[in-house]
This record gives sequence, C-alpha cells and structure tokens, in this order.
Amino acid sequence: MGLEEGDQALGKPTTGSDSGPEMGNGTVAPDGPVNPAHDPDNTLAILALVKANDAHHPINWPTWKRWAIIFVYCSLQMFVTLTSTTYVSAEYLIQAQWGGSTQVVTLGQSLFIVGNAVGPAFMGPLSDIGGRKWVYVASISAYAILNFGTAYARNLPMLIIFMFLAGTAGSTALSNVAGTIADLFGDVDGAGQAMALFVVSANVGPSLGSPVGGWITNNPSLGLKWIFLINVIIGFGYAVIMCFIPETLPRLVIAKAAANAQDVDPDEAAILRSKVNVLQELRFVTTMTFRIMFTEPIVLCLGIYNGFAYGILFLYLDGVFDVFVLNNGLSDISADLTYLNFVVGVLVMFCFIPVQTWFYAQDRKKHGHNRPEARFLVSLVTVWLFPITLLWFAFTSNGKTSYWSPVVAGGVLGFADPLLWLSMLNYITDSYPNVAASAIAAFLIPSFVMAAALAHLGVLMFENMSTTWAMATIGFISFGLCGLIYFIFFFGAKIRERSKLARTF
Repeated sequence: MGLEEGDQALGKPTTGSDSGPEMGNGTVAPDGPVNPAHDPDNTLAILALVKANDAHHPINWPTWKRWAIIFVYCSLQMFVTLTSTTYVSAEYLIQAQWGGSTQVVTLGQSLFIVGNAVGPAFMGPLSDIGGRKWVYVASISAYAILNFGTAYARNLPMLIIFMFLAGTAGSTALSNVAGTIADLFGDVDGAGQAMALFVVSANVGPSLGSPVGGWITNNPSLGLKWIFLINVIIGFGYAVIMCFIPETLPRLVIAKAAANAQDVDPDEAAILRSKVNVLQELRFVTTMTFRIMFTEPIVLCLGIYNGFAYGILFLYLDGVFDVFVLNNGLSDISADLTYLNFVVGVLVMFCFIPVQTWFYAQDRKKHGHNRPEARFLVSLVTVWLFPITLLWFAFTSNGKTSYWSPVVAGGVLGFADPLLWLSMLNYITDSYPNVAASAIAAFLIPSFVMAAALAHLGVLMFENMSTTWAMATIGFISFGLCGLIYFIFFFGAKIRERSKLARTF
C-alpha cells in the first residue's frame, strides 16, 4: 500500500499546487487562507486548512519518532483485541460458575465486539476535532477500570454488560490508531508499512488470545478473574505511557507551533485563528460517523464485507475444537496453538507489502496522481484466496487428511484476509483524508456488528452441521462477495465524484 502512496492513504491532503493551497477535498483553494466562517460546515472547513507540506506538520517529525509512536499504539491495539478471544478460552469456566447455554455465554464475546463498533462512532469524530492523545488516555483508563467489573462480576448478566462496556472503551485502539497513522505518514515511502503494522496487530491479538487465555485459565494460581485483572494492570500502564506521547492531530500540532513561532506562515495563522470548540461541535461528533456510514455507499459496503471477513476468524475459532480435537485427536492446548497459523500468515503479509506498494506507485506514474482504487490492484488477485482457502480448510477438516492441511489453509487465510483489510483501510483514508478517524469508525461499525452476529452463527453452524459443510457454506458465499472488490475498482471513482465528503482527484 505504500503511501508514497498516500497522504491520502493515511488521511492527509497532498502537497500544494502552483495555483494555490490545496484543500482537504482535493480541490485547490484561491490564494490566501481559507475563511472557515464562510463555509456551511465550519468544522470541515477548519480541518481543510491543514496542508501536509506545512513545516510543522507531524509528517515532518523524525522517522524514529513517528515509528515509535505507531509502535506503542499498535501494541495497544494488540493488547485490547486479545480480550475478544481470551474470553473464548474461559467460557467453560463461566458456564461451570454461573450456568447458561453456549449461546448466552457467547454474548460476552459478541457484545465486546459490538462495543468495538459503538465506541468509534463518537471517539473517532471527537479525536478528529479535539485531538487524539487525551481520547486515548481517557478511554484506555476507562477500559482498565471496567475490567474490574468483569473480573469481579457477581453473575453472568453483570459479566456480559461489563464486557460490552469494556469493548466500547477499548475500541479507541481500533478506530483512532488508523487516524494517528494518517497524522504521521503522508505521501512518503514506508507509510504503507505503518498501516500494515496496524493490520498485523489487529490480527495477531485475536490469534494469540486463545493460547494466552488457555494458559491463564489452566493455571491454578490464576483462574477466570485473571483473564480480566491482567487487562487492568496493562491498561493502566498504557494510560500512563500515553500521557507522555505527543499529540499528533496536525491541526493542533501546527497551531501550537505557530503560536510559539516568531514568524507565522499565513496559512498557519489561519489555522491558529480557526479554533474548534469541542463542546460546540457535539453535533459534528455525534453525527459525522453516521453521516459517512449512511451517505457513502462504498464505506457501508466495505464495512459489511469486512464484517464477513472478520467474522470468519470467529467462525474459525468456534470450529477449532471440533476440527482439531474431535476430528484429529489433538489436545486442547495443541488445538489452541493452531491459532498461531494466523500469526504466521499476517507476518508474511507484512513482508509482502512492498510488492503492493510497487504496484501502487506504478499506477500513480501511469495516471499522474494517486488513485484510491489502485489500493485494490493486488487484491484483485489475492481476494480469490479467501473462498479458496475456506473450501480447502473445509474439505480437509474431517480427520481423514493430515491436520497440517487445515492448519496451512488457515495460514493462507491469515495472509489473504489482512491484506484485503489493509487495502480497504487505505482506500477509505485516501478517500476521506480530513475525517479519517470518522470514516474508519463508519467502516468499523457494520464490520463489528456483523462479526458479532457471526460469532453466534458459528455456534449454531457447528452444532447443527459438520465441520466440512459449516466452513464450505461460508466459502461458497464468499465467492459472490469477491465481486464487490472488482466493482469498487472499476466504478469507485464515479461514485466518489458524487460525494460531498470524499476526496476527488
């Protein structure tokens, strides 16, 4: 995905042009600073003042500093996503303690995922106008506190409710990290790898969750409550660390630098004068995500597609016991370790990104500008690995074939799924640079709602169908969904031309 590839790719306007400063929507403004008071949407007008070629823009910070910040936030994401699958390892202990059917106990996992969808709706737009730093600190502090509730829940309904609340608070690690990458990387080499690290952490976390959860619950000195108490300790640790990480929202960084500078650039002066009052902009905070989700069909469609893809991971988790323990005779711990095939797959994907970056750069040279649709050039081929590996897994999962076959199939899926997700993230941040976190939030809401539904569907499928036909059904459905990627590649530009929020090129 290389963000040479894209300020756009990560949410920033490209450099200016000879005719005047470039606005965030890709158009060129008249000479002189923009007056946001004349814009019908004051907040968007202020955000559009930011230019990536400003000397004080975070994109111009030292490389080591930008990567250090991204590493901390991506490790935060990996930590939060662990909970979605460590919970799965503890479900038998939850049933033993409080009873409840498998579907009811699974509500803890699914509502945590729903919380991941609810939080970004507000924290994404809030961070777009009020800054990233304190949204991170406040939400992760709340996440740590709420995990006290899950650790010391008195009954099953209390546990499920606190799982939902914890998922909401922790969701900032999923929505705002992409916005932070948008702040720190623009049309420069290596930016693609930064977003790839984001995708790696989002996939490694759930993959490691089950083995980690199994180790905790099987340790007589720890047990069920430590699944959540560890979150408390680590969560507060991250909250403290993030207090010392600098703000990355370009508008605030540039305004602060301009306030301290003796000689102020006219455009920086415009940003300095154009202050956003967060309390007065609550309408922006509460509506921008839903405005994008319901008025930008590409974002909604990609969100639904990604929900299906993300839900496959939870369906896979539901089937691991049947496939590897019942069908292939592995121990519970050995079956949990098969999740590591996803880790291997996503690490291969991370190493593959320079290839995708090269194709993207060639497309830019050919067309003379960065096309968001070019993010899908490699995915036009690799998207077919999605249904193929699902069918491969399905028809070698019955125990009549070596268990290494479904393990390898899962590893290939761990390559294809994150690579497609990466393309979608870059496409969205390319298309909506000035409201990157809000656009990502609009993308994640349908994704996580659908993934939560699939967590329950997986329970039903593996209870009522064989492992072969449960996974094969999903594989056959995914053939049709591959067409969506082709549709966006060929017709996405025309759809963006009709949008008031999407950037045109």
